[in-house]
Amino acid sequence: MKKPLALALFSIGLTHLVCAQQPEKQAGIAVRPVTLEYSLKSLQTGTQKVSITNALNEKKQFVVYVSDWRRDTTGAHVYTEPGKDPRSCAAWIQLSKNFFELNPGETEELIITMNHPADSTRDKQMSWCMLFIETIQEKMITDTIGVTTTITNKFRVGVHVYQNPPGELKKEIKLLSFSQLDTAHRSYRITCQNEGETQLQCASYLEIVSIESGKKIKIEPKEFPLFPEQIRYIDFEMPTQLPVGKYMITAIIDAGLDLALEAAQLQIEIH
Repeated sequence: MKKPLALALFSIGLTHLVCAQQPEKQAGIAVRPVTLEYSLKSLQTGTQKVSITNALNEKKQFVVYVSDWRRDTTGAHVYTEPGKDPRSCAAWIQLSKNFFELNPGETEELIITMNHPADSTRDKQMSWCMLFIETIQEKMITDTIGVTTTITNKFRVGVHVYQNPPGELKKEIKLLSFSQLDTAHRSYRITCQNEGETQLQCASYLEIVSIESGKKIKIEPKEFPLFPEQIRYIDFEMPTQLPVGKYMITAIIDAGLDLALEAAQLQIEIH
């Protein structure tokens, strides 16, 4: 069964239109898992484990800490002080240790405990933070003329921490606009927003249909996660050789089986 489609129509006349942290292997630090998912109600407690292995050939010291973060309109991570964001669960986190040392080949197991406070509002929405495991070891290097320099070799791995209360959370996505960015480069932008209370896994794509011939071209989808309240831009480039004629471009956002497709259209004419 096809999902229902919510559609908005825009019209535009164009002339001369011209054609998702995994730790890196080279870092030598293995962290598993890289995502922790809790499902707690008010006053409940949950614990999970994270294993850190030093695969380097030297002893390393580690610090562990939490940070708030969000994704910006391009999907990039933006980090802020822990506990300040209204969606943060950083203050709920207790670590079994904040500092440890590992010799080559050794593994440390961290216990991450989340204590959900008595907060009925937070029982109805997703919360999140980031757990960082970072090296702090310093080295003294002396060059050929006897000058000694202290350098810090830092490796950092982020573990995503998500808290979704049990039960059904509101899911809703809205396609806010579909617009032309740059005629010369055939660029178009979809703007959407998560208006629900949990993270959505989304896919966005374009369909181009010739009004004269009915020929259809589908631009490959782009997949991305979307936090509650987050606004996201998804940019597309048109095919380089479209014949002269009129076209209908349909922008589509698919946020999963639970939600109707969101769509908008632009009608263009290439002379």
